[in-house]
Order: sequence, then structure tokens, then C-alpha cells
Amino acid sequence: MADNTHEDRQASQSKYDPPYYEYSSLQRPPTPPTPGSLSTSFPGKGKRKKILLFTLAAAGIVLVLTLLIGPYLSHLFSPHPSTVARKPPTDASFQKASCPFKLGDGIREGKTVTCGYLIVPENRSKPKGAKVRLAVAIFKAQNSQKDDHPVIRLEGGPGGPSLDNWAHYITLSQYSSFVFHHDLIMFDQRGTGYSTPSLKCPELQQLQFATLDKFLSPDASKHLTLQAVSACRDRLLHSGVDLNSFNVLENAADVRDLILALGYQQANLYGVSYGTRLALTVMRLFPTVLRSVVLDSTYPPQKNRDSLPAGGQRAFNVLFQGCADDSYCNKHYPQLDNVFYQLVTDLNANPAHFQTVDYQSGKSYNVVMAGDDFVFLLFSALYVTQYIPDLPRMIFEVRDHDYTTLAQMFGNLEFDDTFSDGMFYSDECSEDWDFLGQKDISQAMQGIRPQIQRSFQNDLQQEYETCRLWNVQPVPKAQKLAVVSDIPTLIIADEYDPITPPENGRLVAQTLKNSYYFSLSGLGHGAQYNSSCADGIISAFEDKPTQMPTYACVSSMREPAFV
Repeated sequence: MADNTHEDRQASQSKYDPPYYEYSSLQRPPTPPTPGSLSTSFPGKGKRKKILLFTLAAAGIVLVLTLLIGPYLSHLFSPHPSTVARKPPTDASFQKASCPFKLGDGIREGKTVTCGYLIVPENRSKPKGAKVRLAVAIFKAQNSQKDDHPVIRLEGGPGGPSLDNWAHYITLSQYSSFVFHHDLIMFDQRGTGYSTPSLKCPELQQLQFATLDKFLSPDASKHLTLQAVSACRDRLLHSGVDLNSFNVLENAADVRDLILALGYQQANLYGVSYGTRLALTVMRLFPTVLRSVVLDSTYPPQKNRDSLPAGGQRAFNVLFQGCADDSYCNKHYPQLDNVFYQLVTDLNANPAHFQTVDYQSGKSYNVVMAGDDFVFLLFSALYVTQYIPDLPRMIFEVRDHDYTTLAQMFGNLEFDDTFSDGMFYSDECSEDWDFLGQKDISQAMQGIRPQIQRSFQNDLQQEYETCRLWNVQPVPKAQKLAVVSDIPTLIIADEYDPITPPENGRLVAQTLKNSYYFSLSGLGHGAQYNSSCADGIISAFEDKPTQMPTYACVSSMREPAFV
């Protein structure tokens, strides 16, 4: 039986003094203070990208924002975002419509759920120009006739759909597992899911299928990927899409407009991964429409994509150390780190060949996987909390040329026709890569084990060149500054998260005056719907955001039960 009582591991992680309260499940619970005034296909071989990912005085940041982006915001948002009137903007409207996704068992339109489209300008500096239609689903709280403070879910990516990712899985029998005590609003952000125009890139998915069974060099893979990206970009531009309008600033204005167009004064935001960056941007630009914010797996605006290698290395280290600390895992999978790194080298010389099944279509495919690909397979698998206990066994199986578990994980992780690559590039290029250069890519390799450096460096290089090709305007520099706010905020970080490490949550908490930070053991990327403890904390916070949420369950959370 696995030994999962490692409560003291990482107990020495840094703690900050107030203004925020931090509690880690890797530590015994202290006496809580009162808050007072004290957010995945692997690269290589032309695969589609869906992974992503300062303390300032309040007066200072207001001055910087005014100087740097005041002129830009004056025509992008009207009136000034910090004093936006609480009434529906004249250039935004909500129209009811049938739900575009298949409803779960027992869910009824007009009773359990209401759907429609938020219609807003594609570019708010051109209010009479093209429009975008954002698909919206509103799930009614079971024990409330009228909810004045709904929860709006902000999906990750950027480019991930909300309705296909979550809404169609909600059934009546487990309704309370998804919809807590407030109405839950899910919507597909601009460019994603059922919203139009769509910024999906089928050219990249076609390339993925065409190269699954090919052993490509990094240069060949990058060349083919850039060709597919160029074809997608040309097609979108030819159809009239303004790629510069699909960024976090327009996204944030969409959230503001959604709240007001639905007739609410304020809402609670829940953001996961990129959704936390979007939530933080709404906090910066439109604070008056927010009652509270939950940041789950935080992606701060002051961080960039060059942090990806360090995050991946950290998560690998956590996995290897977690196995070494677990008596069962250490006995059956000794020296897991050495086995993995040697396996990367061996697979780059002699790739694995196996067959997998696309769980969506049921089709079978032959796959050739080199070591660099295997690095990102592990990276992607660490997103999924349910996969973590199986990862040591999977690594040893691959070493022994048994690809059973690998093939199952690959089929579940790497086939997805719902992700919007174009939205990913428009946002990430404008927010991150326009502020990075070749020097940053080289510096990002510091502290990365040599066996996996090439994989991460090739990934960053390919994104860098893709963004040069995608060619969108950068956001104002002020968007890269830390968000300063006193809006009640719950920050949740996860121990095994490979893309948004716990340090991200601690970083944003430094400038969020009324925030609580929880670090949860044993979880991958995204705590909500993956932990009943996290769900309880989130629900309690959304009910009473000015009070410390109930957190007794955190102390009983354990490390993965490796098998």
C-alpha cells in the first residue's frame, strides 16, 4: 500500500506576510486570521498547440496606466474602464437562442438552462463595424429563485471552449457538482467554440493526423507547422477576421458587457489557467462589475511563455520526488528521474511505435513518438489529476517497450477538434511573444536538465517564429504590470501543475489586498471539478467572499496513490 502521509514535504516553501493569507495543504492548518484589509497536445512533429502559459503602490499603477494606455483605452472602452456605468452598453446586446450543444440527461432548456448569444463589436474602436457572437449558457442555481450575483466561468487556453469542455457534461443527477449555490454562466470566448467568427485552424489538425506516424526532425516539424499556420492566417484574413481584435483587452470588455447585458450589477468570476489572466484583466479595467474572483491555476499578466520550461521542470521534479518519497512507488519504480531522462535520450535515437485510438471519433492511428515528444506527453499528462498516479508505471512500461498506458493517454490527450489555435496565437502573441526575443529563449533553458532542453527550446522557438508570422499588435505595456485590487479574491494553486506553478499564485497575491491563497497537494492543472475539497472552498468563498472560506478538508489532502 502506498505511503501517502508526506504532509511535511515542501513545508519550507516561502511565506509572505500580510496583506494576504496563505495556506498549503502540505502544512498543518494555522489559526486563520481575519481578512480585514490585508488563473494539451505536445509540441513537435507539427502538433497543434493548446498548452499554453511587482509589487506596485496603487497610486503608482494608476499613474502608469494613465500614461501608457490611457489614450488607447479612451477609444477602446467608453467610458473610462474604472468608472464604467452599470448599464448595458449601447453596442452590446443579448439574444436568447437554442443551446448549440447537446444537453446532458435531465437538463431542460428554459428551466434548467437558458442559452443565447452576446453580440458585441469585433473591435470596440470601430463600434459600427463587424460583430462577434458569443455563445452563452446560463445554468440556474437549484435553491435560488433569483440570483443577483451569478458565477461566470472563464475558460483556459487561450482558445479553449467552455460549452464543449463543460456545459454538455452537466446532468441533472450530478447538477450540484457543477452548479453550486449561484447561477453558473458559461460562455465561449470570442474566436472559440460555438462563438463566431471561429478562429479554429483545421489546417493544424490535418497536419497532426498526417504526421502522427512520421519521425520528423525539429526543423522539418517547424517548417510544416509554419506552413499550416500561414494557411490558417491567410484564410482568416481573407474571410475578413481582424486578428488584432482577439486579445485579452477585448475579451475583458466582453465579460463586462455580458454582465451588464444580462441585467446584473455585479458577478463573481471564476477563472482557470488563461481564464485567470482574463479575470485579472477584468479586475484591472472593470472593477465595479465584480463582487469576487476565484483564480484557479493562475497565469499572471506579468509572466510570459518563457516561463514554460521552468514550470515543466518543477513539475517533473515534484513527480520524481513524490515517487521517491512514497514507499510503494519507490520500491516498484526506483530512480524514476534517471529512468525518464535516459528514456528521452533513447527514444530520440529509436522512437516508439504504437497504435492509439481517438476517443472522440473511435478511429485508430499509428504513432511514432520520439523522446522530445515523450517529454510533452508527460507534461500534458501532469495536467490531469487522475493520470498522475499512473505516470511512474507508464514511464517504466515505455522503458520496457510496453505502450499500453501510453497509447491510452495519448488518445485522450492529443486529439481535440474543439480548440481554437487562432485565438491562442492572437492572444499569446500580443500579450507574451511581442515582449520576448531570442535572448529570452536561451535564458529560459537555465536550470533545465540537458536531456529535455532541446524539447522545450524547440517549442519556444517555434512559438516565437509563429508569432512573427501571425503578426498581431502588442497589447499596451501596462497590461504586463501586476494587477492591484482590493476585490475579494480566492487563489488556488496545485502541487503537480506543470504550466501554472504555485509561485504564480503567490506572486499575484502580493498585490491583491483581500485575497486568500491555498496550495493543494496531489492535484494537476485546475482544482475545480477535480477535488471535492477545492469545490467546497470555492463554493464557500463565492457565498461569502469577505469571510475566510471553510478549509478544514485541506489538511487531509494527500499525495497521489501511485499504482
